[in-house]
Amino acid sequence: MRDVADMVVFDLFGTLIRFGVRHHPYRKILAWAKERGRRPHPDDARVVMTINKPPHAVFAQLGIAVPSAMLEQFHHEVDEELSSLTLFDDVEPTLTALINQGVRLAVCSNLAAPYGRVLQDLLPEYPDLLRCLSYDVGAIKPDPVIYRWLEDHSGIAAKNILFVGDNFIADVEGPRGVGMNALYLKRNSSPGDGSIGSLIDLILTKDKEDHA
Repeated sequence: MRDVADMVVFDLFGTLIRFGVRHHPYRKILAWAKERGRRPHPDDARVVMTINKPPHAVFAQLGIAVPSAMLEQFHHEVDEELSSLTLFDDVEPTLTALINQGVRLAVCSNLAAPYGRVLQDLLPEYPDLLRCLSYDVGAIKPDPVIYRWLEDHSGIAAKNILFVGDNFIADVEGPRGVGMNALYLKRNSSPGDGSIGSLIDLILTKDKEDHA
């Protein structure tokens, strides 16, 4: 690996997992509520992603009473999105290689509770994966709280943690702000200073170091 680490933390969507279909069901409900006079609040997205409750309860907390037919369509769209999710091709070989090197693995993601199912659906073979999910932690990236949760629950000092993700603010600046190392994933680009073009770059760089 380019940075020495006892644990590598991966963002989920856009880093390990890609969408085949995007409906943006939460955004649709918020837009519908706005059309009916509800004033959007800057905290809406944080509320959606930090409450571990069924969607209807989350919307109720936002002051939105969603009609049953619309809620049914919401669940249908969430299910379609979840069914469309796949792992990027470089995920399994990278995770397997890191485990074989004795590196602990974690995921850290901003997501609404229904999307947590993706871990069971796509990553069931990694039961020791430390899962730092916004709706469990009660904070979203780039809030320092969510990165410190990783340190506290892994027992690994921030300086020995490497964070990898495709959002520069959430996955690079945020982790670095609490003392972690971080690499910016810019898929299909050449590796650069502080960036990689594929998760495989983590393995290739480590292999080159081992054989130097």
